[in-house]
Amino acid sequence: MGRLVGIDLGGTSIRAAVATGPTSYGTPVVRRATPASDGPRAVIDACAEAAREAAGGTPEGIAIGIPGPLDPTGGIVFAAPHLPGFENLPARDMLAEAAGCPVAIHNDSNLAGYAEWAAGMGRGTHSFVFVIVGTGIGGALIVDGNLRVGVAGTAAEVGHVPCDPDGPVCGQGHPGCLEGIASGTGIARQAEAALRAGEASSLPRDRPLDGAIIARAARAGDAVAARVYAEAGRALGRSFGGLINILGPEAIAVGGGVTGQFDLLEGPLRRGMAEIAFATPLGHCRVGKAELGSDAGLVGAVAWAVRSFPGS
Repeated sequence: MGRLVGIDLGGTSIRAAVATGPTSYGTPVVRRATPASDGPRAVIDACAEAAREAAGGTPEGIAIGIPGPLDPTGGIVFAAPHLPGFENLPARDMLAEAAGCPVAIHNDSNLAGYAEWAAGMGRGTHSFVFVIVGTGIGGALIVDGNLRVGVAGTAAEVGHVPCDPDGPVCGQGHPGCLEGIASGTGIARQAEAALRAGEASSLPRDRPLDGAIIARAARAGDAVAARVYAEAGRALGRSFGGLINILGPEAIAVGGGVTGQFDLLEGPLRRGMAEIAFATPLGHCRVGKAELGSDAGLVGAVAWAVRSFPGS
C-alpha cells in the first residue's frame, strides 16, 4: 500500500490512518481537534500534519472525506457544515500543497457508504444504497463498484426526498423533507412540538430533548415518544420504498447515530417500505443496520486512497 493515508474530517475532530489493505488501516489512528474557528487554512494544515504523522513521513497519497456538497473531480468544496470558510474552497489542491502529495477528496457520507459496500453490509452487491441517519440524513449510492456522484456531488441526498408537503422543515429550510421527520434533530423537534401542544408525556419539559432521551421513554411505554419514532420509521420506510422502485438495489444499509434506536424504527420502517415498494424488488432487497459503525468514514477514506492511487 506504500504510505497511503485516509482522513475522516469532521467539524470537531480529524482522524487519519495509513492503509494496510484495500479496506484496512494501521494503528495508532492519529487524532486532532479540528481548528474550525481558525479558518480553512488551519484545518487543512492540521489534516496535513495528521497525515504525515500517520504515514511516518510524507504520504504517497491521501483521500479525505469532507462533510457537505463538493466536486470530487475538480477538488472544490462548495460548503461544509461546521467548517466556516469552506465555501467554494479548492480543498484538494490546498491539502496537496500542504502535505506534499496527491490528494483525492470526497463527501464523507459517500465514503462511509463506499466502506459499507466494500467491507460491510453491502459486500458482494452490485447496487447498494447507504443511508446515514444522525443530526441530518445523508446517503451514498454504489453501482457496479462506482460511487454515483451526480451534479455538484449531491447524488443520494436521501434526507431531502420529499415526504410530507405540510411537514417540518429540514436543515436546509425546506418543508416536508425526510430529514425534518426522521433525523435525530427531526425526531427531537417532533417530540418537543407534542409537548408544546400539551400532550401528556413522561418526557422532560425543562431541557432540550435528543434521540436517546426519547428512545428511553419510548421503550418505557411513553406514547408520545413511541409515536415519534414510529412516524420517523414509517417515513424512512416509505422513502426506501421509493428508492427500491427507482433503483432496484440489492441492499440498503442504515448507519449513523440513530441506529442505536433501530429497534424502535425497524418495524415501522419495514411496514412503510411495503406501502410503496413493488413486491418483487422489495423481496430481493436486504435492508438492515450498517456494520461498520463509527469506523465507516475512516475505512472509506482509506479504501478510497487505495482506489485512487493504485500504483503507490
